[in-house]
Amino acid sequence: MEKWNELCYILSENLPTNTSEQLFELKVVQAFEKLGWSEFNNEIAVRESIQLGASNRISPDLILKSQEKGNLFIVEVKKPSIEVDNSTFKGQLSSYMGIMRVDLGILIGNKIQVFLDGKFFNKNGIVLIDEIEFKRDIEKGLKFVQLFSKENYNKEDIENHAQEKIQQLKEIEDFKKLKTKMLSENYGEKIIEYLKSELQNEFDTKVIDKVFKVLQVKIESKKKIVSLDNYQKPKARKYKTFENINETSGKLPIGKYVRKTFNDLVESNLIDRNEIERLQRGDYSKLTFDIQFPFLAKENSPYYERIRYWKNPYQINGEIYFVCSQWYEVPANNDRPYYEEWLKKMKSK
Repeated sequence: MEKWNELCYILSENLPTNTSEQLFELKVVQAFEKLGWSEFNNEIAVRESIQLGASNRISPDLILKSQEKGNLFIVEVKKPSIEVDNSTFKGQLSSYMGIMRVDLGILIGNKIQVFLDGKFFNKNGIVLIDEIEFKRDIEKGLKFVQLFSKENYNKEDIENHAQEKIQQLKEIEDFKKLKTKMLSENYGEKIIEYLKSELQNEFDTKVIDKVFKVLQVKIESKKKIVSLDNYQKPKARKYKTFENINETSGKLPIGKYVRKTFNDLVESNLIDRNEIERLQRGDYSKLTFDIQFPFLAKENSPYYERIRYWKNPYQINGEIYFVCSQWYEVPANNDRPYYEEWLKKMKSK
């Protein structure tokens, strides 16, 4: 993780205000040299001019290459103050990749976007397989270092990673699509028709129709979509949560307040993927909520401790997370104003 944190320092934290694209390009070269690539050894070609036909030329910002395999991938650098989510930038990268017959391309600006040729997914053009913000101690950053370090670079590993990411995205989209379908009025009618056909073997049709006139059959979202009834956790002795319970204040205790309002945010789909990533960082959680542990943690996370997180997990975008239970509301340590400020920001998006 130290290597990724160093890249964050070079490409984001230590940049002057209004860094030019030319200066940022030098920083990107420096970052790839930290990953083991060498401009001196011609493994990083900067603005190499490539002839196209009799009169045309192209000059990709960076081409990473090896003596054995030639061109490996292209890096297009954009001014870090400009959002890289731009179809023009993607189109330019796609054009360079196609002309040079390179399957892999990277856009680097205010974040990193990794693209792979669509042929690997039976699609036209190039496909975004990963998007990484310059935030310290994130899993995506560690994965980027693993995949693009010179000593570890292997095209098959990147293709496998891409397939995993595409599958994850597909599962999320399928989940949303199926949920919407099952909550539709037409699907409810289909369920009723199915039940009637099942009951016809045992009851008269007139009786079945009369019963359904006085009954309501519907599918609806669970009020607590984050509770997983079948989730099993190891038994352990109980610990008290550190909440200041002031029944006379008229307010929910801070712990109950966090659980209730966070559940509302999840149910309303108001927390985007980038915020989910940030909530898993200790430094962000300390700065934002003044708590000592990451707001969210997966069970396999090095930050997860059973006594520090509530036992009921939350399911967000197909992933299981636990929410930190260490909230205080005393004069010397009051977390409520910090949380309410964050909550207001999430609701205003």
